[in-house]
Amino acid sequence: MKTYLMTVLMSGLLYAPLASAAEDAAVVTADRVSVFKVPLVCPAAPWIGCGGPSKPILLDLERQLGVLEAWLNRAGTRIAVVWKPESNAETRRNVAAELKEDHAMELDGKSRDEAVKDFLSGKGWYRGAEVDRLSEEEAGVIAARLVRWVQAKTPLAKDKAEGLERTFTDVLRKDLTGKSTGPNRLEDVARQYLDHEQIKILKEAIKDEVAIENAERPVPKEG
Repeated sequence: MKTYLMTVLMSGLLYAPLASAAEDAAVVTADRVSVFKVPLVCPAAPWIGCGGPSKPILLDLERQLGVLEAWLNRAGTRIAVVWKPESNAETRRNVAAELKEDHAMELDGKSRDEAVKDFLSGKGWYRGAEVDRLSEEEAGVIAARLVRWVQAKTPLAKDKAEGLERTFTDVLRKDLTGKSTGPNRLEDVARQYLDHEQIKILKEAIKDEVAIENAERPVPKEG
């Protein structure tokens, strides 16, 4: 994940909205749901899960024998697996063992019951490629933060700041969801808004953003 976003910042599967958790929960019973604690919180926006690393995990899960659906909660701390009616104990153990390799821990007891109840509520869960929506939100967070950092060190007209943020959001959104058609360096797309000296400031801001991703500095309070 660190290398992934660092590449996006320094150098520049599929999106298909699926049925909502609420719709699916109507036909899924608690005994067919397992929930796993996972470390998929987004470093750049720690109040949401990271779409980039979670999407391949979810899509791979749905290819596994016995798995009907795989979902991530908004916070990036839980994965819910909905089993096919015919799945057996051995199948479930095998899938749980594979998830453990991704540092996932299956919940049991009260914590499991609470997590399943939350999942069956149908609110705040993303299935498979739907986590692209989290990546799109992350892109907006990073774009806004970069523009704020530039503005803190150099005057920037409102229209330029807004245009720069929109451009950054678009570039990052495509990169983070795997829809980019080629490498896009943020400083290159910023040249229509920033002069030579301001580009230098932007490069320093990008380094700060990478440091957040690498857990070398905290996320600023302003987001």
